[in-house]
Amino acid sequence: MTMRLGVIEYLDLSRDGDVAEKRRKAFEGSLVADGLGYHRLWVPEHHGIGSPSTNPLSLVPVLGSHTSRIRVGAAVTLLRLRDPHLTAEDLTTAAVFCGERLDVGLGRGGVAGPGTDVLLSQQKDDEKLDWALRDLVEALESGSELVEPLGVPYEGWLHGAGHWSAVLAAELGWNYCHALFLNSDVDACTATLRAFRESSSSGTAAVAIALAVNNDPSKAAVDASRQPFAVTAGTPRECAETVWNVRRMTGADEVVVAEVSRDAGDHCRALKEIFAAVMDTPHGV
Repeated sequence: MTMRLGVIEYLDLSRDGDVAEKRRKAFEGSLVADGLGYHRLWVPEHHGIGSPSTNPLSLVPVLGSHTSRIRVGAAVTLLRLRDPHLTAEDLTTAAVFCGERLDVGLGRGGVAGPGTDVLLSQQKDDEKLDWALRDLVEALESGSELVEPLGVPYEGWLHGAGHWSAVLAAELGWNYCHALFLNSDVDACTATLRAFRESSSSGTAAVAIALAVNNDPSKAAVDASRQPFAVTAGTPRECAETVWNVRRMTGADEVVVAEVSRDAGDHCRALKEIFAAVMDTPHGV
């Protein structure tokens, strides 16, 4: 059994760190991931104090222009807040710098948490969101009055932690990624991936998890505790076992990891060590 491993960067949502430093750490980690052979690199959208990524579509072209092998995309672009036609314009820019490595990643979620009430007026209801999603897909495939068709092959991904996103991804002929770090119920994740597979004949199913990787267990635990989502802390070998266990339990085709060590040196070292440990695990045992 082989493993395709991806990485999510710019996901340090702790309130106690300098945002510019978080961005530098994430950028350095992105270059490390590209050099090591991670399969894909995703950037989130999160609004609020301390977030290093409020608009992934401004970062994706930058990362695409500085990498050469890894796939690059958003996980996620919050279309509930954004105009689909302007989003299509942003994606045509990203395609210039990513080429065939572009992942178009969308989510059905909205905003929550301190300070995000200022964005509530921008949010679409579920019906308008689903129309916007279809408008965006049509613009990418066929063009619109604002943009020509995207013009390069890309992978479409819907991200979520529930049944409807998986079914909708299958309906669109897209791939689906389940955010296990947002909803840590493995049984629910497995059921959602099963629904996706039963509705789709060819789409890829992925699971995203968060890790704090360090040979010092106490340091890993502290780094994990800083984040407002579920993080597994452990040594590289322990975290590699977690990656393989998640894949076995859920039946996912890929696992995508967000490594959340606070120190930039620890983070880049962790990306190298977890990648090596996962790939060195014989048959995923």
